[in-house]
Order: sequence, then structure tokens, then C-alpha cells
Amino acid sequence: MQPGASVSDDRIPVHVLTGFLGSGKTTFLRHLLGEPDFADTAVVINEFGEVGLDHLLVREVSEDAVLLSSGCLCCAVRDDLVSTLADMLEMVRRGAVAPFRRVVVETTGLADPAPIMQAVMSDLRLRRGYRAGTIVSTVDGIGGAGTLARFAEAVQQVALADCVVVTKSDLAEPWRLDALRNDIATINPTVGQLVSSKAEMPGAGEIFEKAGDRRPRHLDISDVPLRGRHSAGVETFVVDIDDPVDWPAFVDWLELLLASRGQSILRVKGLLSVAGDPRPVVIHGVQHVVYPPEYLPRWPEGTSGGWLVFIARDLSRAAIENALPSIFASTR
Repeated sequence: MQPGASVSDDRIPVHVLTGFLGSGKTTFLRHLLGEPDFADTAVVINEFGEVGLDHLLVREVSEDAVLLSSGCLCCAVRDDLVSTLADMLEMVRRGAVAPFRRVVVETTGLADPAPIMQAVMSDLRLRRGYRAGTIVSTVDGIGGAGTLARFAEAVQQVALADCVVVTKSDLAEPWRLDALRNDIATINPTVGQLVSSKAEMPGAGEIFEKAGDRRPRHLDISDVPLRGRHSAGVETFVVDIDDPVDWPAFVDWLELLLASRGQSILRVKGLLSVAGDPRPVVIHGVQHVVYPPEYLPRWPEGTSGGWLVFIARDLSRAAIENALPSIFASTR
């Protein structure tokens, strides 16, 4: 069993923010980083994809965000996580960065959080300065029940969580939320559950600082294998879109794509240039749903064009690329 941190333990807690694709992890993290009491937080973000995007959104709030190389934290880049955390401690020791009181690792939506916590607990370099913190899992209040029914990764994320945050509660019917919370309780009967909406999100103290006191962890993390397993057939690819798009035409195309292939598309995210607007537009769609776009204040340094990142099952890059010329012919 993992013991709770003692009062005298002054090591830095490493919290894990996990949750399946599209469950609202980054939005929730941005909210937490906006709280004054959570300002001295270092953030490590990992994305399963050829192009990282979430760190651009978080960096509007926190300059202490570290994006790991592409891959899943629970397998391909686990050693990078260990090295990154060790380097962060060394930078504090040298005075290169300001001291921080906690670390939040935001995982890809396909990650198993257990090996991440095991890495923190088992690596001697890290154990001197860090301790295992809280595992928080976000679950989509709208489509979470279907996700838990279909994907072992989502079930694992809930099963290992100290706290589950049901997101988008303002967009879901009460009966759907009740059913989802029952599903969560079936998977993890003793987990703390909180509800989040756009208008009201739980505070950092309520989640990270107190979640570990709600119950003892029921799983010995040291017994979990290091290798994470992803659902068969899930892959990621990037489609480059160099020219400005006609916004109405693009929205029609994306909505049609998700309506027809939503079961195959776990997530699509991207950064686009829109005709008539100098700001880059952030796109986010999950299965059959397209979320409202967000605007970045400026293009990231070194970016010359837009892209779409797909995490999908049984859908090829060629199929998407073949559809683009006819959709955007008027803008090229």
C-alpha cells in the first residue's frame, strides 16, 4: 500500500492529471493554474501525437510547462519523464528556475497512470526530491459512459484515481450524470467524485491537496507492470493544412466527417489559419462532437502553417487528405 505523505515530508508531490481523450483535462488544468494558491506549480504535458498542441493553451497561464517528446508517458517516453523531473530539480538547485511546490503531469488520453506513479516511486534520483501525489481522472459528463464501456484505458484511469472529476456537467442531462456516477462508483467504489461545469469548477485545494485523505490507495502501484497497453488499432497522424481555410466550409466538412466517422475518430485537434483573421484557431472535436474554437493571441514561433492531429481507429491519413482538396478548393 502507498502511505500518505507525512506532515514532515517536504518532498515535492507529483500529481497525475489523467482522463480519456476529450474529457477536458487541459481546460481543467488551465482553470487550476489560474488560482493564486496553485501558481507555484510546474507542469509536464505529454501528448500522443506527432505535434503537441495542449502546451500552447496551458502556456497562456503558466510558463513552467514542459512538453515531452511525442509518445505515451506510460510506455515510449517514460524515461523522458524521469529525466525531465530530475532536470527540473537540478535547475532549481542551480537557481535557473524558481522553486516550485508541486508538479502536475498531464498525460495523454490513452495513458495508464500507474507506471507514471511507479516511475516516481521507484527511481532513486526522484525519490530524494519527489513523492507520489494524487491521481485525478477527468470523465466526460456527456459521453463518459460510452467511453468507459468501450475503452479499457478509461476504466484503468478511473480505477486508479484518488479523485474523479465529472466534466461538462452543465451540458449533460441529470439522469445521464447520475448513471455515469454510478458507473464510476462500480469501477472504483471508494473514489471521491466531484462535478465540474464551465461556470463552476472545483478548486485545486479540494482536489489535489485533500483527495489523498479521502481514502487509502487500494492498489499497490509497485505490482503494476511498466508497459502500458493501448486499445488495438489506435494510431495518430497529422494532416498539414498550409493555406488559410474558409471557416464555414471547414466547419461543414469537419461536422460531416465526425458524423460519418465519429466512431473511428477518438479525437481531432488542430491549429488553423482562417481566411480574414490573423489569429490562429484551435480546433477540437471528439467522436461526433465539435467544440467551440479557441483563438491563440499569436502564432507559435517557427510555425508556418496549420495542421490537424487525428487520434483514430481504422482511419488512414490518405482518406483525410483525399477529402481536403475538394473542400478547400475555393480558398487555394
